[in-house]
Formats: sequence, C-alpha cells, structure tokens
Amino acid sequence: MRFRYRPFQAVVVAILAALITACAAFAPLYDRAMQQSLVDLTLEQTPAVTDGLQLTGVYGSSGSFGSISVPPPTPESALAKVPAAIRPYFDAPVLGYAAMVTRVPGGPEDPQGELVARSRVCGHVTMVSGRCPDGVGEIAVSEADVDNFGLVTGTTLRIAGVGSGRGHVRVPTHRLTVTGVYRQERGAYWLGQVLTGRSGVVSLVPPNIVQHDVWLTDRSTFEGGTGTLPQESSYVGMGIDPDAVGVDELLELGTAVRRLSEETRLTEQGATITVSSGLPGIADEVRDQSAQSRVTVPLLMAQLGLLAVVVLWLVLLAVTEQRRPEVALARLRGRGRRGARTLLVGELLPVALAGVVPGVLLALGGSWIARTVVLPGDAPFEVGLPLLLAVVVAVVLLTLVTVVAVVRVSREPVATLLRRVPPRRAGWGLGVADALVIAGCGSIVVVFATGGLDGPVALAAPGLLAIVVGLVLAHLTTPTAALAGSRLLRRGRVRAGVSVLDAARSPATRRVVAIVTLATALAVFSADALLVGDRNRAAASEQEAGAPMVAAVRGTDLAAVRAALGAADPDGRLATPVVRVVPPSSSARTTLAVVPDEFARIALFPGGAPSRAVWRRLAAPDTPPVRLSGTRLTADLEDSSLGSVGVGGDRRPVEVGIDVVTASGELLHVRLGDLMRPVAHARFSAELGCGDGCFVTGLTFGSLPGASIDGTVTFAPLQTDTGRYPLGPAGRWADVQDADTGVVRATGSGPDLTVEVHGTGADQVTLPQTWVPTRLAALVAGDLPPGSTDDRFTMTGIDGQEQTAARAATLPRVPASLPDTSVVNLDLALRGREVAATDQLEVWFATGDRDLLDRVTSALHDRGMEVGSVTRLADVRRTYDESTAAWSLQLAALVGGAALLIALLVLAVSAASSWRFRTRDLAALRMAGVPGRSITAMSVAAQLPAVLVGVVAGTAAGVYGAHLALPIVPLFADAPSVSTLDLDVAWGPVLLAAAAALVVLGVGGALIGRVMARRAGLPRLREGGP
Repeated sequence: MRFRYRPFQAVVVAILAALITACAAFAPLYDRAMQQSLVDLTLEQTPAVTDGLQLTGVYGSSGSFGSISVPPPTPESALAKVPAAIRPYFDAPVLGYAAMVTRVPGGPEDPQGELVARSRVCGHVTMVSGRCPDGVGEIAVSEADVDNFGLVTGTTLRIAGVGSGRGHVRVPTHRLTVTGVYRQERGAYWLGQVLTGRSGVVSLVPPNIVQHDVWLTDRSTFEGGTGTLPQESSYVGMGIDPDAVGVDELLELGTAVRRLSEETRLTEQGATITVSSGLPGIADEVRDQSAQSRVTVPLLMAQLGLLAVVVLWLVLLAVTEQRRPEVALARLRGRGRRGARTLLVGELLPVALAGVVPGVLLALGGSWIARTVVLPGDAPFEVGLPLLLAVVVAVVLLTLVTVVAVVRVSREPVATLLRRVPPRRAGWGLGVADALVIAGCGSIVVVFATGGLDGPVALAAPGLLAIVVGLVLAHLTTPTAALAGSRLLRRGRVRAGVSVLDAARSPATRRVVAIVTLATALAVFSADALLVGDRNRAAASEQEAGAPMVAAVRGTDLAAVRAALGAADPDGRLATPVVRVVPPSSSARTTLAVVPDEFARIALFPGGAPSRAVWRRLAAPDTPPVRLSGTRLTADLEDSSLGSVGVGGDRRPVEVGIDVVTASGELLHVRLGDLMRPVAHARFSAELGCGDGCFVTGLTFGSLPGASIDGTVTFAPLQTDTGRYPLGPAGRWADVQDADTGVVRATGSGPDLTVEVHGTGADQVTLPQTWVPTRLAALVAGDLPPGSTDDRFTMTGIDGQEQTAARAATLPRVPASLPDTSVVNLDLALRGREVAATDQLEVWFATGDRDLLDRVTSALHDRGMEVGSVTRLADVRRTYDESTAAWSLQLAALVGGAALLIALLVLAVSAASSWRFRTRDLAALRMAGVPGRSITAMSVAAQLPAVLVGVVAGTAAGVYGAHLALPIVPLFADAPSVSTLDLDVAWGPVLLAAAAALVVLGVGGALIGRVMARRAGLPRLREGGP
C-alpha cells in the first residue's frame, strides 16, 4: 500500500502503529518517572536524622567517670569504613568528638551534659555574644546555661576527666573557658541533633543529676592534651545529597548501609564503630512501591495496547481485502504466493514501522508531561535499556501482525481473490480462527477468574474477556440483524428494516461491534479502577485521621478541656472532647470515651456512620443523681443492726462511708464513722470538699479483710451547711449480689433509705447509686476478649482499672482506632471514676479550620493545658495520594479516553473501507424514489445498532473485568492497620463512562451516516463513479 494510494488508510495504520509503540514505550518511562518522584518526595519529607548516615566510634573499655579508658578511634578512621562507592551520594562529612562531662566538684548544683566538637560548627550557630571556640579548652554555651548556671563569656570552670593508674585511681580535672554564647541554627547539618532544652532539667536516670545543654568546643580540646574524657566517642555525620541520589543510587545505598550496619567494625586497636541510618528502610519502602507500580501500569497499558493491536489487525484485514484483485493479478502473472506476500509486506510493513518513531516521541512527550505536571518532585529525563527493549518488542509485534494479516490473504485461492466481495460464513456457525481465539482467550479468563493465573498474562485477562465477549457478539450480530431486518420489512417498517439489513450485510458491522465492546470495556474498567482507588484512599484517610482535624492535648484535666471547648465553641458543633484509654498491654482492647451526639456528628465513618438508634444505646439512664453541696456533712443513722465478726469470731466495728465525685471529676471518699454495735441512732459529721457541688456515687461499709458484715441501717436525709439531701427512695440505688463480696440491697419509698448488708469477707462492700453505671454500654469493634459471657465483657475503664461492660451494638471499625476498640459514653464513664494519668485527651474538630484550632489552643493555654500533635485529614490523605499506587491509577483516565478515541477511529476506518458499496446502495434507493430525508435516516440508523450493542456488552465486560482484576491492583503503598477495603463497583463513574462511550461513538456513527447519505448521489450507480 503506497502512500499515494488510499492515504487515509496509510495514516490510520501509522497512527495505530505509533499508539502501540507509545503504549510499549510509555510504561517503562512512566514507571521510572514514578520511582524517581517517589525518591525525591521521600527524601524531601524524611528528617535528616533518618536519611543521613552517622558513625560513632568507641573502645570496648571506654568507661564513665573515674574509670580507666583510652581515646576512641579518630573520626577519619571511622570515615574510612564507609565504602568509597557511596560517599559521593552524601554531603561533606561532619567530623568530631563527643563526651559526657561533669563540672567539678560535682555537687548538686554542678551540671552534667555533653561536650561536642563538630567540624564547621561555627557556620551553623549564631553567636549571641563572644566568639566561637577555636582552641583547646574553649567552649560556647547556650543562653539557658547562662541563665541557669551563670556561665557568661569569660567564665572558667573545671570538668572531671578519666582516671588512670593502678590501685588508687587519680581522677584528673581539665579547665574550660567560655568564649561565647550560641544559638543553634536548625538545618540538615545537625542530622536531627538538638543542642538545647535540657538546661536545668534533672535527668531521669539515676543518680538524677541536673543537666546542662550541649557545650560546643573545638576538636583540639579532645586531641590537644586534655586526655580522655568520660564516655568519649568519635563521630562522623553525613547528610544525604538529594540532587545526587536517584532510585538506583538509593537502592544501592540501602544495601551498602545495611551491610555496613550489620557488621561489627573493629579497628586494629579493638574499637567498635556503630552505624545509624534509616536508609535501608527507606530503600525497602521504595523497592516495595516500585514493585506495586509494575502491576498497575502494565495492567492499564496492556489493555490499551491490546486494543490497539486488535484494531490494527482489523484495519490490516480490511486493507488486504481491498488489495485482493492486486494479489490475484500477481498470482496469475506467476509470482506465486511468496511473491504476493512480498508485494503486500513491502507495501504494508514500511507504513506500520513508520509509526515507531512517532510512537517513541509520543511516549517521551507523555513522560515529560507526567514528570512536570502530574508527578511531584523533579524526576530527571532518562532513556535507558527498558525503553529500548520496549521499542524492540513493539517492532516485533508490528511485524508479526502485518505478516500474519498478509499471509491470511495470500493463501486464498485465485478464484476467491478475484471476487470483489470475499465469501463470508453465513448463519450461526463460527469460523476456525474465531473459534480458536475465543477458546484461547476464554480459557485464560476462566483460569484467572478461578485464581489459577498470575504474572504478565494475568494483567491482560480483563482485555481478553472483552475480546471474547466482543467476538461472540460480533458473530451473533449479523444473523440476528438479518432476522430482525426481515421481520421489520414484513411488518411494513421499511426504513427501520432497510437500516437493520444494511448493518447485517455490511462487513464492517462485526469489526465495529468487537472494537466498540473492547473499547467500552476498557473505558469502564479504567473509570471503575480510578474511582475505586480514590474511594479507598479517601476511606483509609478518614479511618486513620478520625475527623477533619484531631488535636492531642497534654495533660489529663478533662474539666479544663471541656471548659476551653465551651469558650471556643459554645454551641458544641465544631469540636468535641475524646478520651483515649491506653490499654495496659498491646493485646488488650482500646477504650474510646466520647460524647455520643457530638462524636456522631464530627467523627468520620468510612462506609457510613451508625444510626441514631445505635448511638442512643449509649445514652445515660434517666435516674437523677444524688447531689450534695457544702463543706461539712452530717449523717443521721437510725435503727442500725450492723455488726461485723472477724475471722477469729471476735466482733469488729463497721466503718460507714460515702463516695462522691466532684464536678471536676475528682473522686472523694468521706469516712462518716464506725458503728461498734447495734444502735437506735447515731450521728456522724465529717469534712466535705463539695463547695462547687458533688454527686454521691455509693455508700460503703467496711471491716477487716475476711470479716463478715451483717445487718441493716437506715439513712436519714444527709445535712450540709447548704441544705438537706435525701438518699431515698430505694429506686435510686442498685442492689448488689456478688459471690465474692456478698449482698447489699436498698429498701424504702420515702426520703429515708434502708440498707441491708450481708458481707462475705471483703474488706469493703458498696451500694452503688444507679446514676453510676454498674455495667457500661459499649459499641464494640472486633471480637470480645476471651472469657466474655454473651455480650458482657471486661474492658479498661477511664481510670485505667477493669470495668464491666455490655456490648450494645457492633461496629465494623472505630475511627482513628485499632481493630479491637470499645466506644463508651464519656459522661457515663466518668461517673465514679477519674481520668487516669495514662489516658490521652484529644479534641476532634468538625473542620480543619486553623482559626478554630487557634481559639481552642488559646483557651486551653489559659487553663494551663497545651496542644500537642495535630493530625489533619488533608495531610493524611496526602500521604496516601503521594505513592506509586495512586500515581499508577492516574493512568486510568488517559487509558479510558484513548480507548474511546481508538474506537471512534475504527468507525471512521470501517466507513472509509466500505463507503463505495454502501453509497451505491443508498443511491439505488434514491433512484427508486426514496426521499433524501429517509435515506439520511436509514444511513444514520445503520451505524447505531453495532455501537449500541458494543457499548452495552462492553459495559458488562468492563464491570466483570474490574471485579476480576481489582483484587490484584495495589491501592496503597502500605496496607492500613484497619482495613476499609471496598472493591464494590463504582456505579456512578461506570455509568458515566458508558454514557460517554455511547455519546461519543453514537455521535460519531451518526455523523458518518450523514456523510455517506450526502455522498450517495445518482452518479455512484455508474460502475466507474468516483
């Protein structure tokens, strides 16, 4: 096929060849660009202390104050252990020493801390006063050390060295002089080391000495005659050079540093050099994500490439069919089948290969757009061996498809070749080639669907499924359309019948059905994969963050937190307090105490929040509390028969008390007095710290351990300096019947309360007020702990102690929590208990508004509380989006759009290859008197059945292909600790993609039909018409 002969078909073949080459070449280019972007982003976000390399050299005999020691190896000898091959990837090394020094004479006021020498240190601190040390014994101190210890410039002090000698060890001292006061300039130079913040702070490690900040000195202090200092070590710090490190270099660094850190490096003198770096872990993370991209990128590009190959094959078949007379003529002239093949290959293959260079350029252009627009970081332009191999594969594939298409025509008999329209199989029977393709592709799909296939072939399974569906439908469409057209004609519906029959007899109909099915399936699959990935990343982000913004609060003053929130958010609609109870062990369940209505409104629940009915199960009971107010309490006890008998049979007094909880949550036990024997009346008075009000949580009765308690007693209304407070009726109290403690029950319907006690040996029994829950309702995620009975289980209460709970409902997961978590009502959890020191207080926000955070922070600060770490949903989402898993799925949008454009191109090619025959048919109808408007309508209607059938079938094939393939597509760089995986079909995007395919291809088919109708003039009926 020469360029001057049917140039449109030549251009189409070249375009398809370029697209196939671009698909093959773009995959390694994009994959490489993602890896480089990942490295850039990782190194940018990783702290210098993690991606740097630090070496510390010490001797095994290196000791502390007063022990015998020798100098550590020099920094240069430690640096020599770093392989020369990886040194260019780091900045200039920082060499130095460090020691732990104590000011003498070593009294309580004399601080201890680090003495550090670093090369080029003067360029990384600001001297507030004085000068940077540059000689033996000169030091610079922090501003805090000046304030705390009076170490002004010019101060001279002495520090303890390391003793030497045998027997009686003499500890030398060394003089240091303060030459200046520094302020640290933060930067990568320090590799995460913070010089200040310890001045005046007592160390937690015995002997609990007061500390000073780091003192900076010159290297000569360690090497110029001071002798060995306590815990002296040499140091090498090497910050990574991001501009010098790409993905290959990072993987090399990870391997080299791991090998370096796993080996014990010993010098000739027996010194140990330890290595500290996070590079091996970073390299492993990049390697894992790179492996993920090698699944998603080929999966998407393979589908598009497969579509382009199928389209090229069908176009070449159409082209070779048009050359049948030329092939027959060559055969008749004696050139034989080989000559005929040579003729066609010589005309088709150059055109196909002419698309290779444009395809490579297209891939390079797409890679440039990806590197500069789509991907973060600054990925370099790279053309390596993978690109060359991809181009070679594309050339081989183009050559193979062209040769096979040529062989198919050249092997036909001459008599068949001389026919203008090649003979086609009629009826419902399948041809041998179609049957083989359907059987082969179908077998692969079945094996993949049953889980028996992985690797490269598995990535093409969704496309192969679409091919099977498309070929079967293409084969069924022609006889079905013929039957339908005939029936329409018999019913008198001439226009519709002629349109359907025209589609049935057109050789392009089968090709259009097959390609539209495949293209629509790819578009639907791409849309579903893209949105399913986005939906899962959004759900994982919401689960991990818990709310649009979560702020951790330092301290356990819950009352102050609630007061601050009341001041900053009076309506309580934008922020809510949450108490996270840290379990005593990693295997125990976590407890989350929340305000149910506020938490339900603010917290994020991927997959849907629990209903209001579920949250109502955490509601507080209607029983009102017993309130007290005052500073002095008087209790009158009537008709008491209480008595206690010890283990030896002797009578013991019964201690009567009352438990209260203050408005701030503080628990108080008020001891009323002892009942020595049964009495008709007893009055007790005690101090009561309830000036701001209290709630009575229980009445207590105690004796010695092992002693029994029996009897009844009646409590008259309690009296304080503010009023009388009745304890009755009995309905306000919860009876207790426990095998370990005994029986306690309340009776009485008036203001007086009668209590019956039968203690069985416990040192104290308590009658709880019903306002205090004996069993806390909980919404449970995960399995109940071992030993649970029905829905009852033991959890960690807000006070850190065990508490009985009952499962009110089951949640699939709890926001920002571990899989096994219980959610309880904060107000109920606080009744009778107080916040433990190990609990974590948090504030959950309904929005990520910084102004709101500032108001809450200010309100907390006013009440002596501070905000710690802040987690924002947007930041968490960014961490999921900035991964190769997310970047790979972005290709889906490009692939889906390209698939529809290819299908549109097929419609145009099919029309161009058969327009002469179809326009003659339409011209014949025009000569028979059919109006032009009807001819146009029939021409347009003839294009649409194949499009409609292909779109419907492709949608179904794409949905099922996504169902099969998405489980192997990596959606996350690292699987979240709490799974929110949801691979259900994203029906909205799927239907939108199907509608887009129907509109684009339907409009394209309609325009093609109108063009054919306009060209169907009567001159087309002449044999030699143009």
